[in-house]
Amino acid sequence: MKNTERKSPKSLLKMTLLLLLTSSLLLSACGGGGSGSESKGNEGGKDSNEPTSITIQTLNYATEFIDNTNALWKELEKETNTKLNITWLSPSTAEEKINVMLASGDLPEVTFVESMQNPQLQKMLKQGVFWDLTPFLKDYPNLNRDELKEMWDVTKVDGKNMVIPRYYPSYGGGIFPMVRKDWLDALNLETPKTLDEFYNVLKAFKEKDPNGNGQADEIPYTANPGSLAYIYNIFNETQGSWKLQSDNTLSPIITSEESKEAMLWIKKAYEDGLFPKDFAIMKFSQVMDTMRSGKAGVGGMSMNHAWVTGKSVRDVDPKADLMPLSYLENANGVKYTPSGSPYYGVYLIPKKVPEAKVKKILEFFDYGYSKEGNEMLTYGLEGVHYTVENGKKVSTPQAAIDKTGDGNLNNMIHLVSDDMSISAVGMPDDVYNRNVEIVNERKTVKVPNPSAELYSEAYNKYYPEISKKVEDMRVMVITGKESIESYDKLIESIKNDPKMKEITDEMSKAYQEKYVK
Repeated sequence: MKNTERKSPKSLLKMTLLLLLTSSLLLSACGGGGSGSESKGNEGGKDSNEPTSITIQTLNYATEFIDNTNALWKELEKETNTKLNITWLSPSTAEEKINVMLASGDLPEVTFVESMQNPQLQKMLKQGVFWDLTPFLKDYPNLNRDELKEMWDVTKVDGKNMVIPRYYPSYGGGIFPMVRKDWLDALNLETPKTLDEFYNVLKAFKEKDPNGNGQADEIPYTANPGSLAYIYNIFNETQGSWKLQSDNTLSPIITSEESKEAMLWIKKAYEDGLFPKDFAIMKFSQVMDTMRSGKAGVGGMSMNHAWVTGKSVRDVDPKADLMPLSYLENANGVKYTPSGSPYYGVYLIPKKVPEAKVKKILEFFDYGYSKEGNEMLTYGLEGVHYTVENGKKVSTPQAAIDKTGDGNLNNMIHLVSDDMSISAVGMPDDVYNRNVEIVNERKTVKVPNPSAELYSEAYNKYYPEISKKVEDMRVMVITGKESIESYDKLIESIKNDPKMKEITDEMSKAYQEKYVK
C-alpha cells in the first residue's frame, strides 16, 4: 500500500535539493558540466565537440622548445580538435628520462621510446602494458599510405602493430663522408668511388694545398673513432654489427678478420696524418666545429648537412661546397652506402587509456600523416610561413618567429619525404637537386642489415662491455699504443667467451624467428 502521508515543507525542500543535485550530475556526465569537468569529448567520444585532451612525450631537437602559445601548436589543436599537453625531451637526456619513465610505469597517453630494442620496453610489451592497435588501423587512411607500409611491417611485435612508428627515410641519413667538392675541383680530382680512391683524395688534400693559401694547414678528414664505424661495415659488406651466414645464422663482425683489416686501414690513415691530431679523444661536437671552421676537406654527416653545415663553411669560405658521396666500394668491388630502418622511434598507447581515446589518438596521428597535416607540421601555413615560388616553398620571416621546421612539431611527426634527410631550410636549388640525384643513386645500393629489429637479452646485458673493450683496443692499436698481437689476443678471448656465444645464439634465433619462414 502506498504511503500517502503529506510531506512536511522541510522534507519537500530536501527532496527538491536532491533532485537538483541529481540533475546537475546527469548534465555533467553528458558533457554539460563546467570547464573543470571531464566530458566525453575529453575521452574521445563522438557525442561531444569538446576538444580531446592528449598527453604526449617526445623528442625535440630545437634549441628553443615551443609551448601551447605557439601559432602552429594552436593550429594543430584546431585541426585535430585536441588539447595537447606535450612534454619535450632533449636528445642529450632523452634515453635516461625514457628509461626512468618506463621503469616507474607512469606513462603518458602517447609514450615515445627511441628504440624498440629497449629492454624495459620489451618486457612491458610481453606483459601487455600497451594497446594492440592492429584492429583499429584499417579505419585511418593516412596511416595506410603506401610510403608508410614498410615501417608498419618491420615494427610488428609477434605479428601485431603495438606501436605507431615515427617515419624516417631509409636513405640519406647516417654518418658517411661529405667532401669539399671545391677542393676536388681545385686539384682536378674525380669524386672517389672506391676506398683506395678515397684514401688518395685524403692524401692529396694533405699534400697539395687545396685551399690555395700556400700553407700546409688543411685537415684532410675531421673524424674521431666513432665517426668511422662505416669503414668496418664497408669491409664486412653489411649494415649494423652482424653479418648473415649461409645457414641463416648471424656472426658478429666485431671479431671478424675483415674488421681487423678495417682497423689497419684507419691506422694507416692516422699514421699518414689524415686525421686531426686529437683524433682519439675528440668529441663529435669538436669534429663538427672543425668542419665548420673551413679547415677540413671531409667530414662524416647525413646528407642534409650539405647545407646545415655547408652554409657555416661557406660563411668562412664563400667557395666552399660540401658534397655527400653516393657510396664507397671495397676491394671486392662491393658498394656500400648507409641505409637504415624506415622509422626512428615509436609511440605507444598504454592500456590505461580508454578505447574511445585510443581512436582519437589514432585520428590525431592520421591527420599528422596526411599530406596537409604533414606539411603543416614542417613548413607551417602557406601565405603565412612560406610562399611557393617556382614550385618550391620559400620561408617567410614569420616562419622563424613561429619556429617552423626547427625540430619542434616537425620532429613529433616527421615529414614523409626524402627531404627529411636530404633537405634543409634555405638550401640552394643546386645543392638540393644534387642531393636528390645522390640519394636516388644511394637507393640502388642494397646493403643487408640482418640484425635490424632483433632483440636479445644477452646482447643488451653483455655486448656493451665487450664492444667497449674492442673499441678501446682498436684506438690503442690505431694510435700505436698497443700492438696488433694484443688486439689478436683480445679477439681470440672474445671468440671463446661463453657470453659472446650466448649473444650469438640468441641473435641467430631471433633472426630465424623473425625473418626465416
